[in-house]
Amino acid sequence: MGRFNILFRFVFFAMLLAFQVACTQSESIVVPDNKIPDYKGVSTLRVENYVQRLFIDLLGREATDIERISFTNQLKSAELHDSCRLRLARVLMFDTTYHQGDSSYRHAFSQRVYDISKARFLEGASDPSIAQFIGNLNFAILVSRLNGDSVGVYRCLDARKKYFDILNSRFEFRKQLSDYRKMCAVMMNNTIYDDINMNSFNFVNAVFDNCLLRKPTKDEFSRSYAIIEKNTPSQIFNQVAGNKAEFCDAVTKSDAFHEAQIRWFYFVLIQRDASTAEVSALFHPFFQNHTIETIIENVVITDEYAQF
Repeated sequence: MGRFNILFRFVFFAMLLAFQVACTQSESIVVPDNKIPDYKGVSTLRVENYVQRLFIDLLGREATDIERISFTNQLKSAELHDSCRLRLARVLMFDTTYHQGDSSYRHAFSQRVYDISKARFLEGASDPSIAQFIGNLNFAILVSRLNGDSVGVYRCLDARKKYFDILNSRFEFRKQLSDYRKMCAVMMNNTIYDDINMNSFNFVNAVFDNCLLRKPTKDEFSRSYAIIEKNTPSQIFNQVAGNKAEFCDAVTKSDAFHEAQIRWFYFVLIQRDASTAEVSALFHPFFQNHTIETIIENVVITDEYAQF
């Protein structure tokens, strides 16, 4: 009986020890297709191509030899790490140091965004043509004042202000006095945009297409048309708008506008639609700060954009 108890205790402790060892052993989990990027095989030429693509997309020009060599060396020294790519992208978008030909990278980037926006909304209307419209209005204001036409004076002053708003949007964006939403809003609230999209029906559809990348629903169109055609106050995108300026402001401050800009910049920079996950990842930070630089920097640091 004593031997049986000893044998039982021995077997019990052996099983307990085996159980404890099994519980403490780590299990190796293999995740398929989870390969760490190997950038050692990326040639200098491909890094230089990435640098040139950054300059062309963000500044609208190629890098000089000095810039290309400097940026390439920085990337190679950092082993093409995301943090280095992000730092260089931010230099091109925000640096205000003087550079011959550009004034500054920030100046060139702002001009690039301004030019893209004019192409998107105003069919690329040039600044000299906008200045000519302003000159014509100045003459019309003078004539109206001489004729005692106060209504005509007010109408011309309002039209002239809208043209100045277009020209000033580049400066305000560069100085970060206003964001991309304001630039888009003033691009739609002027007679150039009206002439391109004649009548209220086309105007409403164009705004939705340009800003939200879709057509309005039946209810959205009805409300929008009443605002534009009749100046009837209506609620649109959780705001009350009673005229064209307020309507453009409401559209560019909407959730839908922020989502559409993420999708639009993905398409512009890498020629494909953004996935739901990519939109979700960028929506909150973009909606919080309203700066398109947030979208751009997240796209241009990817291997897909860099083609590494």
